[in-house]
Amino acid sequence: MRVFNGAVLGSPISHSLSPVIHQVAYESLGISAKYTAIEVRSGKLAEFLKSTPPELNSFSLTMPLKEELVDLDFPTSELAKRIRSANTLIKVGESWKVDSTDVVGFQQSVSAKTNATFQNILILGGGATARAAIAAFDSVGAQIDIASRSEHRKESLIKASLFAQISVIGFDEQIDWPKYDLVVNTSPAGAADKLVTTIAGASALLFESLYHPWPTALMSFWRNVGLESIDGLDLLVHQAISQISIFAGVPVKRSQLAPLMREAALKRI
Repeated sequence: MRVFNGAVLGSPISHSLSPVIHQVAYESLGISAKYTAIEVRSGKLAEFLKSTPPELNSFSLTMPLKEELVDLDFPTSELAKRIRSANTLIKVGESWKVDSTDVVGFQQSVSAKTNATFQNILILGGGATARAAIAAFDSVGAQIDIASRSEHRKESLIKASLFAQISVIGFDEQIDWPKYDLVVNTSPAGAADKLVTTIAGASALLFESLYHPWPTALMSFWRNVGLESIDGLDLLVHQAISQISIFAGVPVKRSQLAPLMREAALKRI
């Protein structure tokens, strides 16, 4: 097993539940590693890594560092390059290795809920998490519509897919809710609140990637009308389980860790 100590990096970072769920997992696995939260602002990642002590060799990254990490000159997985986003960084020898577990986090969260496949998908938001969601649900014959507030992100969104047909629509356009069998919200906190009053005829599974605030207005609406949903804690937990396997260098039992980590997170919300 690889010897490691880790931290989650980002800004703001005080609300992060990553230290809570990582430590619960380490205790369950009998791993003696420590894991903390460290404030690292945009544009400061390279500077931070130069001063990192050798025992601190494994990092989770959240906003605003996921794109910044890919732009550093470290060996990077093809998946992270394709989605231009990475959340996992480990020291290997004298260098760092970059990867993303967000894609598998989306996939594992859904597979724990349903065996369904999705052909008509709506993704709210056009940033790094949206690109991870595109890659997660990318399949031959699928149509993925992205409601993005930023026109300049269109090219990177399209590149995140290998198979699906991608369309980028405006965030304020009238959305044909009955069309979709999966809706994924990756937009910043509060951004999708205004869409709630426009929802009519929806029957899709909602994947809400946020867990702060808890619950979001979109998640509350979905639950109140009796529709199926997956929340941001599941994404947090499942991407973290994959990170722990990378950090430790050994396979871990997802079914063992997921309920323990989710319970610990719920106690802190």
